[in-house]
Amino acid sequence: MNQEAKRNAQEELDGNFADRELLSKCIATADGDEARARQIYLHRRTAELTIDREDIDEREKWPMLTPLLVLYTIGTIGVLALVFIFLAGRLDWY
Repeated sequence: MNQEAKRNAQEELDGNFADRELLSKCIATADGDEARARQIYLHRRTAELTIDREDIDEREKWPMLTPLLVLYTIGTIGVLALVFIFLAGRLDWY
C-alpha cells in the first residue's frame, strides 16, 4: 500500500478528522473492538486514498463506449431500413 496514503489515514484517525460513517461501519464490523476497528478503518481508508485515477479511466472507457456503439449501430441500421422502405415505396420495388 502507499505509505503516504497510510500516513494520511493515520493522521485523520488520530486528529479526529476521520470519516464518521466509515468509522461506525468499521466498529460494527469489529463487534465493538476498538483496536480492530482502527485497523479496519486504516486499511479501508488507505485503499480509498490510493486509487489510481488513470486506472479508473482505462477501466471505464470500454464499458461506457460499448452501449453507445450498440445504440449507434442499431440507429444506423434503422435509418437505412427506413430509407430503403421509403425508396421502395416511391420507386415501386415491391
